[in-house]
Amino acid sequence: MKKVAIGLVVTLLLVSCIGIGSVSAAGYLDKEIIVNFDDLNATKAPDGKLSLGYAGLSWDPDWMIWNSPQAYYAAHSGDTRIHSHNFGGWINFSHDVEFKGAWISGEPMAQVSFEGYNDGVYVGNSSMMRALATPRFLSANFPGLVDAVLVNDTMYNFFCMDDVTFVEKTLVVDLDIRPGEYPNKINRNAGNNVPVAIVGEASLDVTTIDATSVTLEGLSPVSWEITDVCSPSGASGADGYPDLVFQFENRGIAAIPKVQSAAKGATVALTITGTLTSGIPIEGTDDVLISDSSSTTLLKKTTTTRISTKR
Repeated sequence: MKKVAIGLVVTLLLVSCIGIGSVSAAGYLDKEIIVNFDDLNATKAPDGKLSLGYAGLSWDPDWMIWNSPQAYYAAHSGDTRIHSHNFGGWINFSHDVEFKGAWISGEPMAQVSFEGYNDGVYVGNSSMMRALATPRFLSANFPGLVDAVLVNDTMYNFFCMDDVTFVEKTLVVDLDIRPGEYPNKINRNAGNNVPVAIVGEASLDVTTIDATSVTLEGLSPVSWEITDVCSPSGASGADGYPDLVFQFENRGIAAIPKVQSAAKGATVALTITGTLTSGIPIEGTDDVLISDSSSTTLLKKTTTTRISTKR
């Protein structure tokens, strides 16, 4: 599956758990992200400094946007690329990633390489590649994960870079909207709050989640607490693993476009996103049933084994 957003191409590579939204254990999803700068084309962004927080990364202040055509300095995709008003510059990530590399073009006198770091400790470096008029991909080939990359150029401002590529790990969590109830009904006319739980389990200590970063389809919670209310099986009640339970305004959920436009009786998937305190992204999905009417709560089914005492 591929999607494009804010100059990014995101490709889902691997999921280490089954059934997002109904997983039995938290697992990691690998996403290949390509920062292509195409949303910064000349009609939207003039040549000038690249925003320091562009695409959710931290960029060296010497990085510049380049839309104008010029011999030797070709973009790999679209027309927009970046260049450095220096001998390269830093790219900082908020957490560990697998940095794959980037497309490089420029005048042959320039030679470009990457250095990778993690918590300030040197991880490794790429080979050095001579810039050419036709963009070529410079692979990082770092031996481990990094949280910062230094792009080096042997000549001042004689190369440009496009389609910066890295793999980001996202922790997929078990989400339970209205824990203990089934189906998870949403009455768009109600004015109460809706509890939404990120389910704690052996593979997930919910205290490692940055609760302030969490949103449901972009909606911020009104409050949260750590309490044991459910289990990954969907059963209500304590299971020994505390859960992170948020309260979201029902009116806010009703205003989410896909909830607002859904027909009564329709099922809508809602996704929660956020980060761990380490900066690693998290996401989880659960379904809601659009009811728009009060109804009797149905408890989620649990399996009971009857043992006969008759002989």
